[in-house]
Amino acid sequence: MIYQEKYDLVDELFEILEQLVAIYTSLKVSNGDKLRVLAAGNLADLQMIAQQEEKIAAVIASLEERRIALQGMIDSSHTSFEQLISLLEEPRKSRGTALSQELRQLLKEVGRIQETNSIVLHNFLKLENHKRNVLFKVSTVPEYGGNNSFGSNHSIFNKIV
Repeated sequence: MIYQEKYDLVDELFEILEQLVAIYTSLKVSNGDKLRVLAAGNLADLQMIAQQEEKIAAVIASLEERRIALQGMIDSSHTSFEQLISLLEEPRKSRGTALSQELRQLLKEVGRIQETNSIVLHNFLKLENHKRNVLFKVSTVPEYGGNNSFGSNHSIFNKIV
């Protein structure tokens, strides 16, 4: 059981969790946008999204630091959020459980979307690398000796010049 004076800290902790839920919800939307941008190959928009995500990550880190500090101030003997929730009385206990479940679900969804984005980004980079290799390939046939005039005569640079 938690003493009444600690309930103000619990309420602040819940406010932080609500902020994290809102942030991860917006991050979920942002990751969906990123997938569309990656699929379209729009690097300018991808860079803008990445900059926004950097700012969001800094906010999340700050909130997480405060959350951990609050948990320690409320009851340092209970290190997990679930253990802390078990000490609460209703209606805070229900609110804490609901926030915890919502945050866990959002984290799973964001993780899945980020994994998909990572695969799409990897494939996009492979494709771009392939395009670059094809564009800047000097010879259309492999040169096995020093006297292969066929390869050097059919260079894309010879056709341009």
